[in-house]
Amino acid sequence: MEVELTDKVLRRLCEVNNFSVPTKEMIFFGFRGALPLNLEDYEFRTKQKVILADVNYRNPRCTLGQWLPEEEKLAIFPGSTVPHQDYVSKSVSKGGEGANQLMTGYYRDYRKGVHKAGSPTGHDAFRQVSSHPIQRTSDDIDFDNDDRVEYENPNDNIHAGWCMGINSTQYASAGCQVLVGYPQCQKRGNQPATGPWKVFKKNAYDFSQKSFGYILLYGREVYRISSAGNSKVSARLRFGSQGDLVKKLQKALQTKSFYEGNIDGDFGERTLRAVLKFQTASFGPNADDGIVGPQTAASLKMGWPDL
Repeated sequence: MEVELTDKVLRRLCEVNNFSVPTKEMIFFGFRGALPLNLEDYEFRTKQKVILADVNYRNPRCTLGQWLPEEEKLAIFPGSTVPHQDYVSKSVSKGGEGANQLMTGYYRDYRKGVHKAGSPTGHDAFRQVSSHPIQRTSDDIDFDNDDRVEYENPNDNIHAGWCMGINSTQYASAGCQVLVGYPQCQKRGNQPATGPWKVFKKNAYDFSQKSFGYILLYGREVYRISSAGNSKVSARLRFGSQGDLVKKLQKALQTKSFYEGNIDGDFGERTLRAVLKFQTASFGPNADDGIVGPQTAASLKMGWPDL
């Protein structure tokens, strides 16, 4: 299924998810379970297309992108936003340690820096420098709502995936966000970077900007917004959301004794943990996805807007 991406769609995604993003900077995005329709076009354009794909933890099945709101243009690249199954399999026997899956949301600070500094594979990349919500699995090689959520910084950086394309059966991610291609590094004899990674990295490093926001969503969520056109859709709140609707959520959770933090309108760690606990109590352990939509809002007795 094809999904059209434009500046308008990205702005609507931010509006519906209550993401407050800068409009004068380059912004990164990742769409889990969606691939660029044209796998070899890395130019900034006013319109792009992706196709929905099933995540299989074996091949790259995601899109990573760069958005220039001031120019109303975006570029897209094939990659993966989930760990490879080899890392996940090894982690299961260790209680999930060694692999993780970054939860969807808005992450405000991916900084230019070296991935695996001091090692032969170390290369210029984009480092996650703060704690954030991740899932770990200890029962199988995929990630479900019943897998535990931790809040830490396992260095889920954005870097080269060490793979040739979307049919590659290996890619270098234990939880990082990776792009098809190879980096310039000591292990490769400092040969130039290749593939989509080369373009993605150069685009961002050519900017004086040091830190980049990163929007991570599922491809099907992008389809919901893109296919709606000018019609309103129900709001969503998740990690990284901000604003008055988050304050209403925090008050509703506080009323039901699930939230003890400040009413600050920032969907961070404490709000996420409160939402997860409330969803587990209300719907069971398989329904706690940490995302607030109409059903969770109704159980909280909150009015819920269409935007």
